[in-house]
Amino acid sequence: MTPDEIQRVTAMFIQAAVRAQKAGFDGVQIHAAHFFFLSRFISPRVNQRTDDYGGNTLKRSRIVLGILRGIKSEAPGLHVTVKINCSDFTMGGLEEDESLEVCRLLAENGIDSIEVSGNGTSVRGIRPHVDEAYFLNFAAVLAERVNVPVMLVGGLRSLGTMQDIIGNTKIELLSLSRPLLREPDLPDMLRNGTATESRCVSCNACYGSHAHRCVFR
Repeated sequence: MTPDEIQRVTAMFIQAAVRAQKAGFDGVQIHAAHFFFLSRFISPRVNQRTDDYGGNTLKRSRIVLGILRGIKSEAPGLHVTVKINCSDFTMGGLEEDESLEVCRLLAENGIDSIEVSGNGTSVRGIRPHVDEAYFLNFAAVLAERVNVPVMLVGGLRSLGTMQDIIGNTKIELLSLSRPLLREPDLPDMLRNGTATESRCVSCNACYGSHAHRCVFR
């Protein structure tokens, strides 16, 4: 991409946020994880540019920071969160120390919350109380270092684990994905005591189903 093309794409992100605000949404998420477009800019494995959008951490984060500042300017009052890899989990990719630095830059530039994820998500066979919350360690450290709410996604399956995370770390928000395909009303069930664990078995068959539906429903 040329710098002019990068500027045009940046403007498209900003315009999308403005439309969301006009439509009545309270917030938007900048998706900078999972090796999608913005994630590839941040990753030293992929971004081999030698201009202002490549090289050190700040330059590789420039496009995301530009989108954030633009949304804050053009859609004031809109909650802006970002999803980011704690690690690319690939040789030469983004690692945890640098991800912490990117998150620090985002916090300094006005991000309202940060959702911690990672490349190669949706681990199979997650079992309640055994191997839940596979990005927890990074998210807990991040929550100690930034002054914005941190959200954790990835393998949350039991009320006990969720309560432990909220009660014993500075993580403020939890995010569910596959469990809500199996049980869309799971948050209400956990709240009213009719369930303590998700019925999701993390089989990932939803990825191959029509419209990403749970194959057990």
